[in-house]
Amino acid sequence: METDFNVKLETIDEVKRFVDVMRDYKGEVNITSSKKNYIVDGKSILGVISLGFDDNLNVKFYNGVTDDYRHELEPFLCA
Repeated sequence: METDFNVKLETIDEVKRFVDVMRDYKGEVNITSSKKNYIVDGKSILGVISLGFDDNLNVKFYNGVTDDYRHELEPFLCA
């Protein structure tokens, strides 16, 4: 069961915190940006930074997301 969220990361510190949360996810997670033509591993700091800070990012979880894990994501979610 795939689950998608849109997030906004504006600083390197936010990326570090976000990737720490991603690394707790038990499964594959990919991130894309509408301004870039590639997919990165959501558990890779360099991959996420390469997408830039000027666009919302789409995060795709391939094993679904629990309510507890979604709560961990709330600081990064777009309104």
